[in-house]
Amino acid sequence: MVESRWLRWIGPGLIALGGVGAIVSTASGGARLQPWATTTCTDEPAAVQGGIGPDVWFELEPQLDGDGALRGQRLTLSEMDGTVVRAMDLPAESFAAGPFGGIVLVGADDGALSRVDMLDVERDCWSPLDETRSIVRRATLDEARGGIIEMRVDRASREDLGIWFRPLDGRGAARRILGPIEADARFGRTWSTEFAWDAARGRLAIQSCGEAACRTRILAPDTGATLMIDQPDLGLLLGVDDQRVITYGACLGLPCPVVSTDVISGDRVLLVGEAGAAALVGSGDDQRLVYEADSAAGRTLRSVSLGGGQPTDLGHVTGDLRLMTSPGQPDNNRLDRPRLRHMTGGRTVLLSETLR
Repeated sequence: MVESRWLRWIGPGLIALGGVGAIVSTASGGARLQPWATTTCTDEPAAVQGGIGPDVWFELEPQLDGDGALRGQRLTLSEMDGTVVRAMDLPAESFAAGPFGGIVLVGADDGALSRVDMLDVERDCWSPLDETRSIVRRATLDEARGGIIEMRVDRASREDLGIWFRPLDGRGAARRILGPIEADARFGRTWSTEFAWDAARGRLAIQSCGEAACRTRILAPDTGATLMIDQPDLGLLLGVDDQRVITYGACLGLPCPVVSTDVISGDRVLLVGEAGAAALVGSGDDQRLVYEADSAAGRTLRSVSLGGGQPTDLGHVTGDLRLMTSPGQPDNNRLDRPRLRHMTGGRTVLLSETLR
């Protein structure tokens, strides 16, 4: 089965969770839907303070009118046990990013102002982070430098205004840290921009995608140094490891090849010829790509070293379990404890549990 690439761009959690929107309809399985709290957080959440925080999932689901036009989006989120699923309605021009520990960044534009807020799922509270007359298309949390990083466009012309940093403590104005990406006919119009951090949170991948092909800039926020990968046969970003960028090929759907590209030399390693949902797991020298693959026995999980080599078969995936990559991929796409989620019952299990 081929999954539409466009679904992956409608909402950051839609395909990243393998369709976890089904959780919202699993009230019979114990989840109960509640509106989001309106309480303002009185102190910083654990993720900003350096703590791990709870596991969180979210989905951003498009809401259409009778003519099929986008009239808004519904954000649903919860701690990983799924006992309480909370929801909030957002305007059509909105996004969600993360999770970062137990928090999710939410951006919304009302036609005059763009706001970025931080939702603390565990404590049911929110904190305002930014408000600007420019349109904020995407944001990510920069915990190491105590701020948020945003991609902005001009409200009137929709011209790319580049990448901006704003301190979380509000003691300084937003400043541009990277200019807009240049036009390139090989990629066509840029439809989406995504962020992904490396494991050390020291370098930020900024990916700009056309219909299928994507360009990826690697920014070191401390120095402003930038590298670019701009080969038109490369597509959606899966993660950054050391000086390697892991991406799908420039596909319009899944399955799709997965490629590791050295940002210094440009050398490539084909990690997987055909992969479905995929995520980077582990840390340091133990990082691997875990992915879904079709086989004669049905759907299976496999893993492969980020340097390439023979994949390891992790076993057959039964029923309607799906590999659970991080919500908001690729904002937070590195999984230390990969999980599978049961799509109809909503139960989540560690990957190791399914292999016993």
